[in-house]
Amino acid sequence: MRKNLDKFMNKPGTKIVILTLTDSCNLACTYCYERNKAPNTMALETALNIVEKEMTMEDGSDFVCIYYFGGEPYLQFEEIKKIHSFLKSRQWPKGWFGFTTTNGTLVHGEVQQWLRDNASSMEVYVSLDGKREMHNKNRCDSYDKIDLDFFRKEYPFAKMTVTRETLPGLAEGVIELHEQGFEVSANLGYGIPWEENDPEILSEQLLRLIDYYMAHPQYKPATVLNLAIMDMAPEGEHLKRFCGVGPLMKSYDVDGQVYPCHAFAPLCLGKEKAEKAKSLDFTCPLTKDMLDEKCRNCPAVGVCPTCYGINFGASGNVYHINEDHCRMMKVQFLANALFKYKLYQAGRLSLTPEEELRLLRNIQAVQKLAQ
Repeated sequence: MRKNLDKFMNKPGTKIVILTLTDSCNLACTYCYERNKAPNTMALETALNIVEKEMTMEDGSDFVCIYYFGGEPYLQFEEIKKIHSFLKSRQWPKGWFGFTTTNGTLVHGEVQQWLRDNASSMEVYVSLDGKREMHNKNRCDSYDKIDLDFFRKEYPFAKMTVTRETLPGLAEGVIELHEQGFEVSANLGYGIPWEENDPEILSEQLLRLIDYYMAHPQYKPATVLNLAIMDMAPEGEHLKRFCGVGPLMKSYDVDGQVYPCHAFAPLCLGKEKAEKAKSLDFTCPLTKDMLDEKCRNCPAVGVCPTCYGINFGASGNVYHINEDHCRMMKVQFLANALFKYKLYQAGRLSLTPEEELRLLRNIQAVQKLAQ
């Protein structure tokens, strides 16, 4: 369903360049990790210089994703238009496209028309946290300020964050978004202090979703039930990092300073920790001895969803996984393994014999998390 992203995301030559155009937002969502909002904006000249540098740099990349970031990026709509026009005005040695994640409240009128006109070079994700009441709990009663019909028709991709308050409605929220016409990226909020009974609630919700997907094969499963089970390497020593942070990801703050990703910038960490983050090395191979002791023998290590920036902000160690988050992830992996096995039994996976063997091996490895 996504028009552009799946064509090149995660390919070896794709570089992600994040432009933080503003530190401001017109909402104050309950789980927001950007704790240092301020009325700061990136100068247009700074943005254009960064774009020119990254589009012409000989760094092994052949495609660049330009992420217009905030705060709420559409507070800087005029700057987005000018940067995008600059990109379109030149013949670059690399391919490119632009994308944003938005709360949707400012995407009306002229913004909508511009997004229609630039659909071949833009991707937009709207933050929708499930049903109206779920969304409004998390996101400042903003549900009715979003033109759902526009996103459903033009950019039908919803980014759903689950909090303690909305966890009991996870399945219903995902199902409603699907039936409204959205592809769904759903994840547990990072940095949330989950409580003792939350893993049980999560398990119940994921089992409901599994039943729904088995009965409705027309829907692409939400990311909460689409973890990379096939990419696990339980016996491997050298691992992949979960996210794309590394040589081909750069995040530019409003002042033009560069950080490993936006979660390491002052907007999220504050100036002191963000300055320390500049010295982090994500070019070296990830090995088990770099991880928390509790992670080293986990079969899901390397594909377990985590945010290195939030980890660093909380503990000073990018690979330190919060215990609450770990408990919730174990439940999520067990549910994913069950779902994959049900799909396999139903003949809904197209696998080579080698892939089939790897899937069954990895499902068996995940089951150890229940012990």
